[in-house]
Amino acid sequence: MVIPIGGSMEQSARDIALNYFLEEIKENNLKPGDKILNERQLSENLGISRVPLREAITILSTLGILEVRQGSGTYVSNKDSHILSTIITKYGFCDRFMVDEVFEARSLLEADGAKLAARNRTKSDLENLHDVLNQHEQATKQYYAHQISEEEMMDYDGKVHLSIAASSHNNFLVQIIEAIRSVTMEQHYFSKENTRDSQHFLKSCEFHKNIVLAIEQQDEQKAYEMMQAHIYQVENALDIESIRRKK
Repeated sequence: MVIPIGGSMEQSARDIALNYFLEEIKENNLKPGDKILNERQLSENLGISRVPLREAITILSTLGILEVRQGSGTYVSNKDSHILSTIITKYGFCDRFMVDEVFEARSLLEADGAKLAARNRTKSDLENLHDVLNQHEQATKQYYAHQISEEEMMDYDGKVHLSIAASSHNNFLVQIIEAIRSVTMEQHYFSKENTRDSQHFLKSCEFHKNIVLAIEQQDEQKAYEMMQAHIYQVENALDIESIRRKK
């Protein structure tokens, strides 16, 4: 997970600390209620000074990911809130999480999610995936017949992506993928005025089928590659320059 923050050495060190905590939480090395190492140990382990480390802890504490307890130390928050959505939305509104980073993050994280889904999916997951695929296919026909709105179509599309993420059985990954998708919705990336390829929903149907097939066959590499190709297809369907100009 890369959080784009300015370019100075201190800010780069802060990025190192931010990314360390997010990655440790993502990999379940740090769980809700866990106490993090003290500043001296973290500073030595990460090879950064204590100042940017404190900045990172302050940021994550403000956003609810970490919790500083006076006289006790710093802990991973027990709150099951939309932490990542808060982070990404705040950076988005500050023009720091731009469209390029959004799709870069989707390409990496959703591909990881598809790969994990191929590894961890259950029979119940497959039943749900086929159900949401059918819903998406029917919704696509309705959309191009002008029977449902763009927003409704995006809801069906989101169900497919989030169901794939859920099949990974990695809750942290599900949260971050949902958070990133929320940014694309809030920023209206898929509005008609930002779309170059009006057939992208139709093309997405085929990608979704192939990704789910790879998941069903437990072909991790194919699931990963197909999801990356799909995100690339979606990005190319949009007028990225137009979206950038509105930032």
